Amino acid sequence: MAFEKCPKCEDEVLDNKYSCPACGYVKPENSEQKEQPGENDQPGESKITTENTSKSLQVQGVLAIVILIIGVLWFFLTSDDYQQSKEVNIVPLIMFIGGLVWYIVTRFRIWREHSRKK
Repeated sequence: MAFEKCPKCEDEVLDNKYSCPACGYVKPENSEQKEQPGENDQPGESKITTENTSKSLQVQGVLAIVILIIGVLWFFLTSDDYQQSKEVNIVPLIMFIGGLVWYIVTRFRIWREHSRKK
């Protein structure tokens, strides 16, 4: 395996046929052809990458997933106790639903942010 320099960030990365893991640069489909200067000043700009996403939206997505997972785990780990008393543990259920809705809204906001940048 050979190392090569990324044309965008000039970081030495393992020979990769598709993209640079360091900066998100996406190689053209025909990698044998060299890019002409001025032809594409921002290659891979139309791709949605973590580089193009604001940090606050990234953090919100991670927090939403964490809350969703905690809600699911809490609900199933305490389900036996509440099943015996024929009640529903509402707090983890709200955490699960709230985390899921928050994640979906955050993904929509990321999509909207990237569609405005085009």
